[in-house]
Amino acid sequence: MDLLRAIGFCFLGVVVPLGALLASNPSGIAQWLSELFGAEVTRAALGIGFLALAAICLKIDLTIRRRAQAAKAKLA
Repeated sequence: MDLLRAIGFCFLGVVVPLGALLASNPSGIAQWLSELFGAEVTRAALGIGFLALAAICLKIDLTIRRRAQAAKAKLA
């Protein structure tokens, strides 16, 4: 559990698979999202969205890590 907390739950569960998917076929995903939302989605917009998602996941992971460290500090 400590290893998963150190690496980050959100990073492993969201950012890595989504990054692999975007790296494998960015144009296809951009086209699919354009059709889904009815507005043009470019590869640049996908990159910006991915970076924003990575920042949110990093914030979540840091919060989880800080809470775990605080709990360990109380036990010591």
